[in-house]
Amino acid sequence: MTRSVTSAPIAPTAYIAPDGQGDGSTATNAADLTQLNALIAQAGPGATIELAAGVYNVDLPVALSNGGAHGAPVTIRGPATGPGPVLQGTRADPYDPLAEPGKPLFRLNAGADHLAFAGLTCQNVGNGCFLVAEPITDLSITRITATNVRRFFENAAADGGPDATINGLSISNVVVRGFSKGAIRLAYDTHDVSIVDVLGDSLQYDGDNFAIGVHLIDSVHDVVIERVTMNNARDTIHDYWNGDGFAAEPDVYNLTFVETSASGNTDAGYDIKATNVHMVNVGASDNKRNFRFWGANTVLDGCFGANPNLRGGTGTQVQVHVVDQADVRLVGCTFVDSDEDTIVFQVEGDAQLSVRDTEVARAAASVLSRVEPAARIELLELVDQTS
Repeated sequence: MTRSVTSAPIAPTAYIAPDGQGDGSTATNAADLTQLNALIAQAGPGATIELAAGVYNVDLPVALSNGGAHGAPVTIRGPATGPGPVLQGTRADPYDPLAEPGKPLFRLNAGADHLAFAGLTCQNVGNGCFLVAEPITDLSITRITATNVRRFFENAAADGGPDATINGLSISNVVVRGFSKGAIRLAYDTHDVSIVDVLGDSLQYDGDNFAIGVHLIDSVHDVVIERVTMNNARDTIHDYWNGDGFAAEPDVYNLTFVETSASGNTDAGYDIKATNVHMVNVGASDNKRNFRFWGANTVLDGCFGANPNLRGGTGTQVQVHVVDQADVRLVGCTFVDSDEDTIVFQVEGDAQLSVRDTEVARAAASVLSRVEPAARIELLELVDQTS
């Protein structure tokens, strides 16, 4: 007795190469990168668009308005083995704040839903290796390396449009070295976001105003940030030096940080104005203010702060700075520093800070807590060691 076996259809693959002049149907008949949007539509849901190794010189953004389907994204990726494609823009290299800032690389417009990008390198790019300009759903970005960018990921409506919300975003296994504005900025009502295993290092690029590693604005919500490091954001062009590792604005809510870290930033490691924030085993060192909180219902379950550093400009050098009407609880944290100019806990406005089961090692002449009259601090099971 024989049985017939029905095989699942093989998803089609289309091909792009730096010097492609064909229709993309085979590797030897590869298309040009400018044909990517048409190939996505032609190949259909579940397809793969493979970019051959080599350098792609990209003068104008690659606009995308086609996508896959739920459960069947279109994947744009480099070869499975060997060297990958390098997508090179027009940004001045080395970086110069007075020189050409560069243009975006991929511009995702309405219709560019259910797309996955993997195994690419982008360099010398302006405001976004990935720029989401209109509302989209289900975007995945993984195994990407970026160098010398204004931002790696940008979320900004096209031509002053009202919205560019993303419903479902995954960014993972990404390295960004050399950014002047930021690694990732999310805006509008973007939600259901996962940012995992990402390293962002500004390399101390300066002069582009308000550098922030990961920046969440508007009503962004339900975001998980796990094993993400943001270092060396620098902004010295104002009397108050800015430059944060992570920042979230007041209307942002429902954030989770797990095993994240921020160091070497000229302002805060974490500058969090959002509400409903849960942080687990997070670290900060060598920032002007290692942790700075403004919002309600912020909980840190395990944190480490070391050696805050006021490099210049105005402000105080602080481990934990709680301001405005913040309500913050710290449990199981450790703070280490030997500088007598450091304030460990600074609480201002109507803010409330609760510290439990925490160890502090500091210089004898430093300040353990500075609390304004309307603010409140609660220190429970605190071990305070001075030297």
